[in-house]
Amino acid sequence: MLYSRCLNFRHSRTTLIVLLLVVSLGSAGVLAWEAYYEAVSHRTAAENVLRDYGSLIADEVIRRTSAEVGYYGYYPLIIALARKAQQPSGIDSNTLSTLASGPDQDLRRATTLARNLFWLDRDSGNLHFAGAAPAGDVVSGLKERLRSVASLSEDAGYRVIHTTIGGKSQIFVVTKDQATLAGFEVDLSSLATWFKTALGRRPLLPPSLGKGQITNAAVHISVRDQSGVERFRLGDRHRPDLGVVKPFGEMNRGVFSGSVEASIDPNVAGLLLIGGLPRSRLPALLGLLAITTGLIMAAILQLRREMALQQLRGEFVSSVSHELRTPLTQIRMFAETLRLDRIRSTEERRRSLEIIDREARRLSHLVENVLRFSRAERRIDELACDKRELAPLISEALAGFELLIAGSEIILEARLAGGVTAMVDSDSFRQVLLNLLDNAVKYGPLRQRVLVGLEARGRVARILVEDEGPGIPPGERKRIFERFQRLDRDRRSAVAGTGIGLSVVKDLVTRHGGQCFVEEAASGGARFVVELPTL
Repeated sequence: MLYSRCLNFRHSRTTLIVLLLVVSLGSAGVLAWEAYYEAVSHRTAAENVLRDYGSLIADEVIRRTSAEVGYYGYYPLIIALARKAQQPSGIDSNTLSTLASGPDQDLRRATTLARNLFWLDRDSGNLHFAGAAPAGDVVSGLKERLRSVASLSEDAGYRVIHTTIGGKSQIFVVTKDQATLAGFEVDLSSLATWFKTALGRRPLLPPSLGKGQITNAAVHISVRDQSGVERFRLGDRHRPDLGVVKPFGEMNRGVFSGSVEASIDPNVAGLLLIGGLPRSRLPALLGLLAITTGLIMAAILQLRREMALQQLRGEFVSSVSHELRTPLTQIRMFAETLRLDRIRSTEERRRSLEIIDREARRLSHLVENVLRFSRAERRIDELACDKRELAPLISEALAGFELLIAGSEIILEARLAGGVTAMVDSDSFRQVLLNLLDNAVKYGPLRQRVLVGLEARGRVARILVEDEGPGIPPGERKRIFERFQRLDRDRRSAVAGTGIGLSVVKDLVTRHGGQCFVEEAASGGARFVVELPTL
């Protein structure tokens, strides 16, 4: 009853510890999630700041390029065309080359934007080109667009027409005098040079940001026209997730109908943000959570093993108690018979003494097993090995064991090869044989032949103990040498056992430098084999 209460208390305590470990794991998971959420929020805020700087850069790109192209390109060229249109000779096929070779340096640069010149006679409605006339759909599309600027006032300067013809973007810049609409088609390929000039004068970010150390080398710029064709690129360190896209809009009368994509290299984020762009903490958090989970699971498994070991210890105590009770009962009963002089003959006296001696030997064997097991557990048992011939030691152990099975119908058969010697501790070697013989007798039939053999194989002495019992299933042949282990069929049977005999055998054989195992005998029973190094 007391042991049952202690076992229940230990079980309740183990359950409580497991519950606390599970709660700890849940708490670690919550803390990991909170840390990850904070890290993600921090990174998101930092990325938003970098996008804001990217937006600032995009605005600066639009402002500079629109001013550069509009003020230094479109405007000087369209003014020159307007003046030329007012002259008697008007605009002709030589006008663009004349302007490109003139003394005005700014005007010469502006002419690089023009791909072709055109003018529309509003009286006749004819559209003329200074160079080769483009395709018919381009001409018709342009005439349609020019009607939309018929109401353009003469002091309005110019108007930019953006259109897509045949899937290609085209830009036309138009002005007018009293009777003529004139303009030029923009050479889109020449815009890259103008953009490069506009952006190369100074850094796109103000020197007050980034301690003045962030140059345009840390910036990515991509300018695309309205059909999606990239017309200009600056920098290769592009991070689309940190970039922003902005349209040119109507800056400087809409010099360009496209968009600007801008982003900043995250490597310079430390100059713009305290601590820079934080790295993802997910791998580290997952690693720590995995380690925590592994440690807690290992602790739970260890607790389960400890609980199973406690249960096995309890079964061991119960089995030892039962094993001790039987011989003690026999000894007390026949000793009392002798003490009260209830013996009717000399034969009964002799038989009573034999039973007392046999049960005392069995009790000594059991106690010796328990002591061997206890010393092995505490690592205090030392062996005194000497060079001994094994056949006489086995014969001596068999003679002692015959007294334990006196009166039974079990036959012991010995097949011992002579001249086999090894370094052994005599008492330990005898204990090994007695345990194997006791195991064979205990789990075998009442009438059986137990074979004990000794042979030499190379430099190995092979000791055999073979019974005619039910044998050991292959899957259980290693487990039975573990402490407190018994087969399930034996637990359910009436055969008593402590579960330490074979573990003692394994420990002693291993300390002798040998090995032990079990295999199937020819009779279908179990053959226990002990192999020791010979001399």
